[in-house]
Amino acid sequence: MPCYISNKLLRELTKEDGVYENAGAILFLVAAIAFFILTIRPNFYTNSGQTGPFPERKYFWLFTLVFLFAFGEEISWGQRIFNFATPESIREINVQEEFNVHNLEIFHGKSRSGEDKTGLMAWITLHRLFYLTFLTYLLIIPLLARMSSRIRFLIDKIKLPTPDILIGILFAFNLLYGQGMKAISSGLDGHGIVEIKEFVVAFILCALPFSWLQIGSKSDK
Repeated sequence: MPCYISNKLLRELTKEDGVYENAGAILFLVAAIAFFILTIRPNFYTNSGQTGPFPERKYFWLFTLVFLFAFGEEISWGQRIFNFATPESIREINVQEEFNVHNLEIFHGKSRSGEDKTGLMAWITLHRLFYLTFLTYLLIIPLLARMSSRIRFLIDKIKLPTPDILIGILFAFNLLYGQGMKAISSGLDGHGIVEIKEFVVAFILCALPFSWLQIGSKSDK
């Protein structure tokens, strides 16, 4: 855990293209592949008894694209792998001068000058929007579905696949734990703590498609 390691080791593990960042990217790619399998092999979907089109497929396609996007963003779309320069038009508006979206000034928590954003603009970051979206999907929606039959009816009507609430609880706990560590561990590198939190986010989200995917559980028809 972050509180038991030195800043030197923490920075080494959580540097750009380091262990945690690369592992997180791979987990997003695995999640995208798993969701893609769910879209093309409905007989592997635990709640489906058919091999043709099924209502949940549109959501699985969406998740496939979301996690592919997350994978691409984590590796800056291969910029450091293929060693290509950031186009000048993007460099001028990207806080870290990289070829990605989440570090564009409009979506970043800091301005180009390095100052922290405040107020509403501090919340309009790609990371926070990503977290809020999945916190709603993984925890709030399953919780409301348990509390309200009307909401459960609406979810069933739109055929939204509802995840196990345990995934949502773990997701929320990780976010709270990350914020708590930043608050009480003032001597530790804040960037390192955030990188570890993001890795755990990727790990939890990677478990999502596998909660529905059961390869070999049903015979092909």
